[in-house]
Amino acid sequence: MKRSVSRRIGVVMVGLLAATGLSMSSAQQAGAATISVPFVCAFNAPSLAASYDLGITNYSVTMTAPEVSDAGSAISVTYDFPSVNASLPFAITGAQVRAEPTIDIRKQSGSALFNATGTGATGSSTTISIGGSVSAPMPVTINVPTTTGAGAPTTFVAGDKLEFVPALFKYTFVAADDANLVGAQVACTPQTSTSYGARTTIAGVVPASPSSNCIAQTGDTTGGAGCATDQIVRLSVLQGQLTQRTYTNSTSTSGSTDGSGTTTPVLGTSNANNNATSVNLGTITSPLAPAPISGTLNDITVSDTRGGSYGWSLTATLTNFTSATGKSMAKSTLTATPGCATATNITAWDYSAPSKTVISGFDSSLVAPGQAAGSSAQSFSGTVSLCTKNTDENLTTGTTGGVYNVTSALTLTVPAFQSADRYTATMTITLA
Repeated sequence: MKRSVSRRIGVVMVGLLAATGLSMSSAQQAGAATISVPFVCAFNAPSLAASYDLGITNYSVTMTAPEVSDAGSAISVTYDFPSVNASLPFAITGAQVRAEPTIDIRKQSGSALFNATGTGATGSSTTISIGGSVSAPMPVTINVPTTTGAGAPTTFVAGDKLEFVPALFKYTFVAADDANLVGAQVACTPQTSTSYGARTTIAGVVPASPSSNCIAQTGDTTGGAGCATDQIVRLSVLQGQLTQRTYTNSTSTSGSTDGSGTTTPVLGTSNANNNATSVNLGTITSPLAPAPISGTLNDITVSDTRGGSYGWSLTATLTNFTSATGKSMAKSTLTATPGCATATNITAWDYSAPSKTVISGFDSSLVAPGQAAGSSAQSFSGTVSLCTKNTDENLTTGTTGGVYNVTSALTLTVPAFQSADRYTATMTITLA
């Protein structure tokens, strides 16, 4: 589902205005991903005592896994690897190749606990030309055990988040016209082990027939194993919202004065924002040379309680400055240098409160990282990036949720000999 909301802010200068927007994007499947991983590959033919270094290349690896799996159940992970340019100085005829991917299994952002390998189907007989590529049928399924009895080093329990990380990958020659090439391999070793390709959360298993009664003892017996009944405890957490709210930043400008008391011959403008939907850049005399005015965008708080793995972006656009008498000034005269930070326990503002109010009981350690401010001195000749949030999750909550505060310094460069008038533009701030 997608929602959009927009809000207007007046920017006067000379005058500036800004408007805000909000939209919520639909969920993405958390259990599937395509990641780019640098691999060092080599061709090895033991029977020929031959080895060829194929160099390092970034390969796109696609992995899928169920978002949730019951405790004790094996997890099926599918793995897709592209063809490898072997760059061999000879052709291989009658080649039949299969893929043998290995993945490391770890708990969320931890060290690898063990690995698992899958064996793909053998491809049909083909000729690999000189300098040609090696491939095999894809994808390959890898079964990951989750209990000690099935090969895992530990029994995973409800709430554990397992991440599957690309490890050694092999293309193995099962057959070839030259018997010396049977068993030869293209082996690719990843040069990084930080990015996971898929992730699965372990869920608890509910008894098929919960018991509500039992007999612990009979007569005057003592001791024994006792008996147990079951009570299934359930909770549903609904998705929240992705929101933005603007709060007044009344920092005075530099490079202009407060002209709010002037009415003739030109209506003057204050040099401080007086509400959450107005940015006032003050009053200036038409300059002999381009004159910069430094102002401030009103503060913006983005709150994300969608309870999943999502990213978002906050951007701004601007119309040209115009006056009531038809004069104008290009929107490119305004630039923005934004800042974006996670909220602290004393700067986490409650979106639903009637005024600027700290969220009661807020814990900043639960905010997901991955926010980044846009670059400095961005011109409003195009779309300005104020802040982006990637899909990095908080290690405790396992979601991308949080509260983020966005600010921006503004610089308006008034052209030399600009026509005297009061100018207004409309800024639209979009959260998507």
